[in-house]
Amino acid sequence: MKATSRMLVAGLSLAAVLPASAQNEAGASDKGGAEAATLTPVTVTATRSSRGRPKTAIPGSVTVIEREELIAQSRITADLGEILADTVPGLGPSTQSLTNFGQQLRGRDFLILIDGVPQTTPLRAVSKQLRTISPASIERVEVIRGAVATYGFGATGGIINIVTRSGESVPEGRRLSTGFGATGSLTHPSDSLGAYLQQAISGRTGDTDYRFSLHAESTGGGFNADGRRIAPDAYGQGGGRDDSTELDFQMQLGHQFTDDQHLRLSLSRYRIIQDSELVTDDNPDDPAFGVPGPPKGTDPGIRNTSVSLDHEWRRLAGGTLSTQLYYQDYETRFSFFEGYATGPGQSELVSEKLGLRLAHDRGLWGDASIVYGLDALRDETAQPLLDGRTSVPPIEQLSYAPFAQLEQPLGSRLLLRGGVRHERVSLDVPTFTNETADPDVRSEVAGGSLDYDETVFNIGAVLDIAAGQEVFAAFSQGFSVADVGRVLRTISGSGSADSVAAIDPEAQVVDNYELGWRGSFARFSAEASVFLTTSDLGATFDEQLNISRQKEEIYGVELSGDWRMHPQLTLGGSLSLQEGEADTDGDGSVDAYLPATRISPPKGTLHLKWQAADGSWDARLQATRFADRDRSPYIGGFGSNDIDGYTLVDAATSLALGPGRLSVGIDNLLNEDYLTATGQVYGSFQQGVPGRGASLRVGYSLDY
Repeated sequence: MKATSRMLVAGLSLAAVLPASAQNEAGASDKGGAEAATLTPVTVTATRSSRGRPKTAIPGSVTVIEREELIAQSRITADLGEILADTVPGLGPSTQSLTNFGQQLRGRDFLILIDGVPQTTPLRAVSKQLRTISPASIERVEVIRGAVATYGFGATGGIINIVTRSGESVPEGRRLSTGFGATGSLTHPSDSLGAYLQQAISGRTGDTDYRFSLHAESTGGGFNADGRRIAPDAYGQGGGRDDSTELDFQMQLGHQFTDDQHLRLSLSRYRIIQDSELVTDDNPDDPAFGVPGPPKGTDPGIRNTSVSLDHEWRRLAGGTLSTQLYYQDYETRFSFFEGYATGPGQSELVSEKLGLRLAHDRGLWGDASIVYGLDALRDETAQPLLDGRTSVPPIEQLSYAPFAQLEQPLGSRLLLRGGVRHERVSLDVPTFTNETADPDVRSEVAGGSLDYDETVFNIGAVLDIAAGQEVFAAFSQGFSVADVGRVLRTISGSGSADSVAAIDPEAQVVDNYELGWRGSFARFSAEASVFLTTSDLGATFDEQLNISRQKEEIYGVELSGDWRMHPQLTLGGSLSLQEGEADTDGDGSVDAYLPATRISPPKGTLHLKWQAADGSWDARLQATRFADRDRSPYIGGFGSNDIDGYTLVDAATSLALGPGRLSVGIDNLLNEDYLTATGQVYGSFQQGVPGRGASLRVGYSLDY
C-alpha cells in the first residue's frame, strides 16, 4: 500500500494549498459550501415502485452514484467499467477493454438496465453489457448488490440500473451544453492521441420536456507504463477501446397529459467500432503487445439500439400504474478467430428483445403498501459466422413473470419487506448443424424446447436503532437461465449429444443472505455488510471452456464511508473482501476455491476531494488497490491461478475559465506497471494483458 500512502500525503498537501472552490460541468450543476453540506434523502428507483424507495428503507446493500460523482470520474476515464470498479464495493476490476468478462459483482453475474431496458444477452452471454452507453449520457447509476429477481432473471450478483439524463428538471425555455477535449498516453504521446465532442440540448415547453444529446469519441492506441503498445484486442473477445470510434445518441421526450398521466419516450443508439492495423504478438512468453499486421476479417465492435415507452397513471384503482414497453436491437462482432469452437472464422452475436412491464403500486391498510404486476419478454438470439455458417442457431425465448412485493411498517422503527416472483421461461431451438465443428464429428442436433419454471422469494427487515442509523437483515433469491448458446456452440463437435433435450441445462437459483448497518451523522456516513450466497448449480468454466455445474458458496464483507473533514474537504474509501468455494467431488461440501474469473481479489479504495464554496475550482485524488489473491487448491480450469496485486492512483481537477470550465484528469498517476487481474487469468490461456500506463484527459465544457 505504499502508493496509497503516497496518494494520501499528496492529497493532504494539495488540499492545503487549494483556494476555496467548487465545480460545474456541461449539463450539470454541482454546488459546494453550505448547500453541499445539506443532506437529501437518496431515492432508489430500481425497486419497481412508482415513487422509488429511500435507501434507508431498503433491506440490502445499495450504492447510488449521482451525477456529480460521474462527472468527477469522467474527467479521468470514459470507461464505465473502470468508473464502477472505483466506486462500487464488491465489483471486480475493469478489463480496460470492450469485454467485462471476469468483472463480477460479489462473484456472480449482474443485470444491466438502461432506463429499465435489459442490456444483457442471457441466451448467449458475451459479457459486453457495460459497453452500451457513454458516461456522458448518464444521470445516475443505482447498484443493488446481492442476488435479486426484481427485474427478472440474470441478476444473481445484483442489478446495475443506469438512469439517463432528461429535460424533466429544466425550467421553461431551452438549455444547451457543449463539451470537447483530448486524450492520450503520457508514456507514449504519439499514436495515442484521441478526441471527444459532446453536444446536448434540453428544455421545456409547457407540459412537454425534451433532451437530445450526442457524444462522439475517437481513441488512439493504448500503451503500458513502459510505453509499449498494448494489443488492440488483447483478450480476443471482439475488439477494445484502442483505435476505436464511439458514437452515443440519446433522446428523451416527456409529456404531462393530465395531473395524473405522464408519458415518456426514450431512444438510445450506441456504436463503437475498432479499426486497427495491429495484431497481438504471438510470443507466449511476452504480455499481449501490439505488432504491425492487419487483422483478419472485418472491424469488430458493438451496435446497440434501445427504445422504451413509459406511461405512468396516478390515482388509478387506489394507486399508480406504471407501464413500460421496450425494444432492443443488439449486435456485437467478434474478432477473427483461428481455432477453437468457432474458428477459423469471424462470428457475431445478434439479439432482439421486445418486452412489457406492468406494475401497480398502491397502499393497503394503515401504512402498508404493495407493488404487484407482470413482466413479459420475447428474446431471439443467434451467433452466426459472417461467412454464413452456423455456430449458435436462432434461439427464441418467451417468458412471463407475475410478482408482488409487500411493505409493512411495524411501529415507527421497524419496516418489513417481502415478495415473490414466479418466472416461466420457454426456449425454442431449431434443428441445426454446427458448421464450425470438426467435419469428422459433425452431426445434426435435433431441435426442441427447454422450459424453466421457478418461484423465487425475498424477505427483509430494516430497524432504526438511533437517529440516522439502521440495521438490516435480508434473504433474497436470484434466478438465472443457463448460457444455452454456449452449450449449443460445442455439443455437435463432441458427438455426445444429438438433441437439445439431451443437453437440457438446468437453471440456477442463488440464495443470498445479508446483514448490514448504515449510519449518517453530521460529518460522517458509513455502511457495513456481510453476505453469503449459495447455489447448487454453479457457472464456472472448466479446462475446455465448458460450464461446470456444481455447488458453490461465496461470502464476503463490504465497508464504505465518507468523512467531511472540512466543509470543502472530504475523505472517503471502501474495503471489499470476498471469497468463493465449490464442491468439486460432489460430496455436498465445498472443497476448492473458485477461480479469478469469478472472485475478485481484495479491493480497497481511498479518495480525497476538495469542493469549496465559490465554484471556481475543485480537485480529486483517489486510489484503488487490488491485493494479491493466493489460494489453493483451485477447482481447476480456466482462471484457476493466483493474482498479483496492483495499486492505481488517479487525479483530476477543474476550474472556471472564461464562459465555461476546464478539466484535467490523469489515470494511473504513478504510472504503475501491471497486468490487469483478468489479464493475468488470460496469461495461462494465451498471453497476459498489460494495464494502461499514465494517461491524460483534458476537456472544456460550457452551458448556455
